Amino acid sequence: MNKMILLFDEFIMKAIVMTEAILAEDYRDDKKLEFFTLNRERLLSVVDKISQQIDWTTIAIESRDELHRKIEFLKQLDVKLLSQLQTHQEEVKLEIEQTFKQKENIKGYNLTDVK
Repeated sequence: MNKMILLFDEFIMKAIVMTEAILAEDYRDDKKLEFFTLNRERLLSVVDKISQQIDWTTIAIESRDELHRKIEFLKQLDVKLLSQLQTHQEEVKLEIEQTFKQKENIKGYNLTDVK
């Protein structure tokens, strides 16, 4: 099998493992999420560069199908990740709104009227 195909497969598997790991994480840790995003962006950039160097017409259909299945699985994981991140975004937005409302309520409280 072509070395580039093996390398492509290895990097796709790394992307799958990374995505599965972040799906199990708590998104409150901004550093982990930022680290994941930066590393994943670099990883997918490398995958793209490798795929451009492969002559896909010379690759066996079985190998192409297997790689296609892995890519489709990665896409499914991405959909789950986006869904979880959107849910987290809504939770953070709600927390910010509640904090702002509490701050406004405290501002209106006048301690000079207390006897």
